[in-house]
Amino acid sequence: MPTRLDRGLFLAGLAIYAAGQLVITLLGWEMQNQRPVDYAHWLLIIGVALLIPYAARLPRRGIELVACPVLIAGIIAVIGMCMIDFVFWALPSGEVENEVAGILMAEPSLWAVFMKIGPNEVFMTGLLLPALAFMKTARIGTALVVVSALGILFTPQMFNAGLYSVLTIGYWLCFERLRAA
Repeated sequence: MPTRLDRGLFLAGLAIYAAGQLVITLLGWEMQNQRPVDYAHWLLIIGVALLIPYAARLPRRGIELVACPVLIAGIIAVIGMCMIDFVFWALPSGEVENEVAGILMAEPSLWAVFMKIGPNEVFMTGLLLPALAFMKTARIGTALVVVSALGILFTPQMFNAGLYSVLTIGYWLCFERLRAA
């Protein structure tokens, strides 16, 4: 069972991840020009790393039995995506960047896992499933997590920062109900 510290790290991780999404939204294609550090992707990595203690301590029963490996797989996929984005960030713009992108896109074991499905569908499913365990005790928190997770999956990326903020608030409400019980 996740401890209070695990839940606090989880909420901090979600907030930091939301900040990374905000940087991506605000900078758009200018992200390639971030110097000396790719701040957006470092925020994403730090954010997902803080989710690991909570995910690792999920109970091994019910919905959490599935949620733990799915969330860990999603975290790994986000870290992989960030590593690929760091490679693109380090490359000079132009022909070399296009050549590397072509090679990576042609390799489904890299592109699909770390750029398409993993950091989106798998990660979001992993974030959604643990909230369902709070359905009976924290309906509003669970509803916020479900609605924001579906929004992240099915709306343009420009809404992600706000939706991740709502998701964080949803989990905070779920955890508050735990504390009050």
